[in-house]
Amino acid sequence: MIRPDSSSNSGKVVGLVEAVERYGRKRSHGADNMMEGVEPTIERGTHTPPRKKARATHIPPITTLNAAAPPSPLPSPHGSPPPQTIWPSAPPSGASSPQPQPPLQPDLALTTLLTLPSLLSHFTSLPQPLQSHFLLTLLRHSPLPVLRTLHSVLTPTLARDFLTLLPPELASHVLSFLPYSTILRASRVSKAWRAIIDSDPVLWTDLLKSTKIWFGGVTERSFAHSIYARRRLNVPFIPQTLPLPHPYKMLFKSRQLTRTRWVENENPKHRSFPAHGSSVVTCLLLSHGRIISASDDHSIHVYSPLSGELLQVLDGHEGGVWALAACKDTLVSGSTDRTVRIWNLATGKCTHIFGGHTSTVRCLAIVKPEWIEIEGEGGVITREKWPKRSTIVTGSRDHSLRVWSLPRPDEPEYRCYGADDTEADPADVRFMLESSKLISHCGSFYRRTQTIIRTTRCI
Repeated sequence: MIRPDSSSNSGKVVGLVEAVERYGRKRSHGADNMMEGVEPTIERGTHTPPRKKARATHIPPITTLNAAAPPSPLPSPHGSPPPQTIWPSAPPSGASSPQPQPPLQPDLALTTLLTLPSLLSHFTSLPQPLQSHFLLTLLRHSPLPVLRTLHSVLTPTLARDFLTLLPPELASHVLSFLPYSTILRASRVSKAWRAIIDSDPVLWTDLLKSTKIWFGGVTERSFAHSIYARRRLNVPFIPQTLPLPHPYKMLFKSRQLTRTRWVENENPKHRSFPAHGSSVVTCLLLSHGRIISASDDHSIHVYSPLSGELLQVLDGHEGGVWALAACKDTLVSGSTDRTVRIWNLATGKCTHIFGGHTSTVRCLAIVKPEWIEIEGEGGVITREKWPKRSTIVTGSRDHSLRVWSLPRPDEPEYRCYGADDTEADPADVRFMLESSKLISHCGSFYRRTQTIIRTTRCI
């Protein structure tokens, strides 16, 4: 028992256990009804020796989980667990009871999101110098992941494609100050830059002139016209992802590569090998990885361009061979024996012989089918493929041109030596070669312009 001091007023003596119980009842939620069924044991007859008055300390409330359990002693020096409240309707048993939920506390993130519009309005009302200062302050206090996110957002936002934003004239003027190698690297930046560079005629004209491979303009304009005509005839059915380059770019590429490989090549590779002995090499061509040469010794040789090895010898002509043309594995030759021979380069065998010329076959060419525009009745223009199949056009010193159908690989072999021959004349085919005019001049054969040729036999 705690006796009051002699200086204090005399009053009722209260036991320690009863004082603790009273304090716990004041801290409980439901006061008396919360402690229903709990009968604390009060030992009034027990007296303890007097002691000094204890300091006022916070005593945690004592709860009773079991009616038979004695009241809790004084708090231990190690601290007690937080008080647990029993629901009013919970029976006085040793089983655990559901705990009441604490009152809802506002989340800091939710509060910040709710106040974000007001913060944004305040930020936009600030002058630009203060906005910059505010943002710099935030960046200095931001962690590295936040800075990375900010960098990934700002980098594409601040990027500007100046070349696509400029007018075409200014973009061409800017590109004109760049050398050829830099322009090639710039064309690989994006598809937009590639389209701007490839379709600029002024840029490529300046490059042709600055590199001294511009030959007056006549040949350049004729080359451009031929490219445009070919594109009109061969309209692609698949849409192009990039626009077709200007013809001047194609011309510059061809001339630049030629000059680089032949003139500016510091270490050119030279390979020579004997061919046809002491006979004159009359014509030569490079086709599909083969060097094909003809001579006045009546023979045709096929060499490897890498090693100079003799791969095949084609014998059969009775005179010197003065004209050659090749298409894949098919070789056409013309000779002073006034015949045209067809060779299979895969087997080295002569498959067809055409005759009819009365003098040396001096030049020849293989004409492949092309799409052309034909004006029909009523002015209707249609696109057709002419000729219907590949043909051979030969020119001779007998002042005549002859047109032959090029035999297909699966056609049977045949030979024809003249108009009086009993075998079928391969030139005896009915065809129309739309827009073709072939000219032989000074031992060379060119297809210049285009007309209509209708025939039932060789011309």
